[in-house]
Amino acid sequence: MASKIREMTVAEYFAFDEASEIRNEYIDGDIIPMTGGTGNHAAIIAYTIAAFVNALGNRNCIVRSSDMRVRIDASRYVYPDVSVVCGEAEYEDSRDVTLLNPTIVVEVTSPSSIAYDHVDKLGFYSDVPSIGGYLILDQERVYAEWHSRTESGWHVRQFSDLKDIIPLEPLDCELPLGQVYRGLKLPA
Repeated sequence: MASKIREMTVAEYFAFDEASEIRNEYIDGDIIPMTGGTGNHAAIIAYTIAAFVNALGNRNCIVRSSDMRVRIDASRYVYPDVSVVCGEAEYEDSRDVTLLNPTIVVEVTSPSSIAYDHVDKLGFYSDVPSIGGYLILDQERVYAEWHSRTESGWHVRQFSDLKDIIPLEPLDCELPLGQVYRGLKLPA
């Protein structure tokens, strides 16, 4: 995760983020720049989006890229690498830049974001009632961690074989791990 810039109000953050050439997350007043990723990071995101589009078929769901900001609460705004919303998308305002009701979110870790993605973002995404699942994908090895929401909290499953199929219950579909890591040179 990149270092923080400085503290701002939400209104200042919106103006700053929209004028910025990079995406910036907002956590309790702090601006966190989301710098570019590696080739593997970008490929995993692209393959994940393609796999979701394929798996969802004609369902009433839309896959969003990392350009879609998600509101956690009034003091936290993040940019998941991928988000999917099923049903009618709800936005914070008429500009449709901040999604309120994602069904699942995906983060692809990097060495600098691994703790942020596994700890902080898991906590943030727990606070959004519409999120039924959180998928964490590793960019340095074949590894996925699927957190599905249950009545008693998150149920966690781990996948590390290219033949694994991840059951995405909130979307009523499956995600083949081999499609996510297709053609990448990573340890199994």
